[in-house]
Amino acid sequence: MTDPVEYAELSDGAYSTLQNRLIRDKGTRIQREFLEAAKNSDAFLAFMKRENLITTAGKDVGLFDGVRLTEQSFKDMTDDQERAAYEKWKDVPPRVACRPSFWAHVTLRHLEHGSIEAPYWLAANGGKNESGEERMDRALAGIGEKANKLVDDCVRTVLRRMSGLRAARGNRSVFVDSSFGRAWWRERMVARILKRKNVERRAALLDVVRLNKEYWEDIVKMIVSRGSVFGSVDVQDAFVNSLAKHFNSEPSTPLKTKLKDATRRFSNIAASRELGALDFSEVGKIADRLLVAIHQRLTR
Repeated sequence: MTDPVEYAELSDGAYSTLQNRLIRDKGTRIQREFLEAAKNSDAFLAFMKRENLITTAGKDVGLFDGVRLTEQSFKDMTDDQERAAYEKWKDVPPRVACRPSFWAHVTLRHLEHGSIEAPYWLAANGGKNESGEERMDRALAGIGEKANKLVDDCVRTVLRRMSGLRAARGNRSVFVDSSFGRAWWRERMVARILKRKNVERRAALLDVVRLNKEYWEDIVKMIVSRGSVFGSVDVQDAFVNSLAKHFNSEPSTPLKTKLKDATRRFSNIAASRELGALDFSEVGKIADRLLVAIHQRLTR
């Protein structure tokens, strides 16, 4: 048996310490220095180097070379970009891809090589009319409590987009908030389901996992927080495939906004049956019936 490949990443302890320092208080000098540095790649990389963020020994992943990234698409990557990112990095093991320190290193390498044109992209939030740079300028120009909160909000956005922010958002952050991390995990699920027999088409699966950020976060919370029910990949894949099937048959289903109803009911079923012992198709049949029943109740 060959030894597993180790991948380069930032020192987890040092990076966690920096994140904690950066979000400890609102509007502090280090927060403002961080945002000032984020206006320029060289300054931002120098700031991170100054913080003694040691890179561990290991293999560097290749740079993203899919459809060209823009500030808007880095914030919310297209399905083609997410697919290209996963194909590029599919050999990375999940034990590595769940760490913010790994995605932070990946993002910094893309800044260093110009694949991400400027670190202020990481601060972009909300609508398309305000760039990350404009948002940071607005935060840094203000004074008082309101301005300090905006500075803090910008710092947290940069950290979430770069790697996930576990200290504030829990383990789900790397799956939901990190641009590259979210792409990898979302596309990994779709690619895994498509390898199975008798499943929905890729477009239908994407309609579920890419419905909106909040829906994807609900799917992630379902997996991360309810491991006793959704720890099995057969269960995860069957449930998402059943949602895709249901979306196809009921385009206006209230389950597009009420996923928690389904996960709660599914957990109740799991309390009386060992779903993890069933295969994909058996779990799928249970999920299909459940989703139809919930839909009928919600639309009565």
